[in-house]
Amino acid sequence: MQAVIGKQYLIFNKTAGTGAIPDPRDARDLPYAEVAMGAASVDWGKGYDVEGEIGDTLKIKNQDGSSSCVGQGWAYQIAVLDTVENGFYNEVSAKVFYSQIHLAGGGAYVRDGAKLAVNFGALSEMLVPSYDNGKPPSESFMTKKDWMSPELEALAKKLQAKEYRKAENSMDMIATAIRDNHGCVGGVMGENNGTWKTFEPKPPKNGGEWGHCIYFGKFGVDKLGKFISTPNSWGSRGEDQLHQDGWQKLREDYFNDKHMFNPWTLVDKPNFAMSPETQKLMIQHEKHLIMEGEGVGRKGIIVDGLLRQILDPTNNRAAAACLYLSPVKFTVTSKIFNEMLKGDNF
Repeated sequence: MQAVIGKQYLIFNKTAGTGAIPDPRDARDLPYAEVAMGAASVDWGKGYDVEGEIGDTLKIKNQDGSSSCVGQGWAYQIAVLDTVENGFYNEVSAKVFYSQIHLAGGGAYVRDGAKLAVNFGALSEMLVPSYDNGKPPSESFMTKKDWMSPELEALAKKLQAKEYRKAENSMDMIATAIRDNHGCVGGVMGENNGTWKTFEPKPPKNGGEWGHCIYFGKFGVDKLGKFISTPNSWGSRGEDQLHQDGWQKLREDYFNDKHMFNPWTLVDKPNFAMSPETQKLMIQHEKHLIMEGEGVGRKGIIVDGLLRQILDPTNNRAAAACLYLSPVKFTVTSKIFNEMLKGDNF
């Protein structure tokens, strides 16, 4: 398959298990940097582990001979976001995504998966299986839309995302997206040198033979340096002492424009009934720590457009960019505070 980026042409030799194609440029794309809490604040020593965050283990998916990696990546992201909101892990169908966005020659644009999450929504794996009678799927199985019905289309809106934004091919910015939005989905270049079957894939030396979409959900630093991890979607892998969770680690040499393309993340927006002025302030101060009044008072954090009280300071979930807002700039009265608290304690 051939993908075009500006005046550059990338030739991908079609191989089983690949299928991410660089997105065409679009001036309407919203940059994640506009709303990011600041890549400079990423604490690599502390790191982030999405499985620890949701209290569950993500299944290592197997797309087998299909080119459905874009669907697999976004299925991971939506499942995690749903778990964060509802408190239990429910695997999301990759077939729902891929069957609607796949290209004629196989594969899909990473952006199209993000757009579908916003415009259509998603469905659980239980409702639309991505495995063919329990077996890893073929391309023909993943592209069929025979599952679609008015009832399921209506149900898909329950897992609708609200906004998608494009991140930079920067290790710090992608880590920021993971920390603040519980994940990031993007494409990587690779070659058939065998390293993608290992726990630490290596960047291609000759420009890349294929494009592959993955979900990033962990980052940190170990004795070899910084890493960002993916569960991938190429089937089960063994475990060893270095990689006890089965995820694959990508190092700093993978995070640049030569080896990575089109990382996207889903960003929620507030959906409460308040004045436009207050909504704007809430969006601007997402995940900032605030206090009611001056001096000692109740502390809260804005998450997904809701002001949530922090009852136990020792359980403060490390707000992305802590900031005490002056009442002159942002007033939180007792009435507003109590109205917006939804019983969620941090």
